Amino acid sequence: MRRRPEHVVLLRTGRHMAVALDVLARTYPGCQVSVVATPGTLDTLTRAAVAPDDIFIYSARPRFDCWPLLTSGLFARLRWRGFDRVVVLWLDPDGGDRPNVTRAALLLAPGGFDAITPDGRLWRQSIGPFVRREAHRAAWSIGVALVLALALYLPAHLARLVRGRAAVGTLR
Repeated sequence: MRRRPEHVVLLRTGRHMAVALDVLARTYPGCQVSVVATPGTLDTLTRAAVAPDDIFIYSARPRFDCWPLLTSGLFARLRWRGFDRVVVLWLDPDGGDRPNVTRAALLLAPGGFDAITPDGRLWRQSIGPFVRREAHRAAWSIGVALVLALALYLPAHLARLVRGRAAVGTLR
């Protein structure tokens, strides 16, 4: 029985699109690649010889993110068409530059996704490290807000109390 080729959704395009397509062809032989790209990258896709039926233009916002992707018709079209794997094209070697694309990839593939770097390395990404990183950022934000609140509001509140007691003391 012949198995159908694996269907891969590639998020984002860039200068190293040909590298990404080559990595996908080597890693998943015979796979069908659909590319989700922003409107200004159509020439890159045609140069990389991506079939027009496999190009999905994300025009809800200039950058990928969860809520605009979820509320756009693109999310429904991708789900309807079906895919086996989600891959993100990272523009830097460690992928730390675009958490919005990571969130969009995790929306499409909650179990994890693959990422391809400009030098052709393939990284498997799971939700665990991303959730830990986002929780760490949230904890730092809350901590900074508390420190600022204590540093700004506490002295003002104490000064108001001292002024209020001084005013009460002068009435006697």
